Amino acid sequence: MKKDNRRKFIQKLGVTVGATALLNTESIASISNMQSSKDLERSEFLNNYENWVNQYINVVEKEKSDKFNMANKHRIMELSHQAKDWQEKIAVYLNDDTFKKRYIQLSMRLSDSISNELEA
Repeated sequence: MKKDNRRKFIQKLGVTVGATALLNTESIASISNMQSSKDLERSEFLNNYENWVNQYINVVEKEKSDKFNMANKHRIMELSHQAKDWQEKIAVYLNDDTFKKRYIQLSMRLSDSISNELEA
């Protein structure tokens, strides 16, 4: 009788431990999937931001050579308008060191381009 009770207890314990391990694994997988989603979101934002920086640098270069090009001035305004709602997202994404490093690099390229324009 004692052996049967122990066996049932151990079986129940095994099922409980197994279920707990499974739930923990599912939780970890869920957190991992959320993290991957956030990584993908940040990466996509950085790709779009890099594209935007490249476009902005191009219009700044055109502005240096032709200050009276109205189409280029409109393009500068369009690009500026695109960036106006990014601050909230960027503030959240900056908590990630990889994002922060790349964002700063891209921003420095942009800043250098604008600074050079002002010096010209």
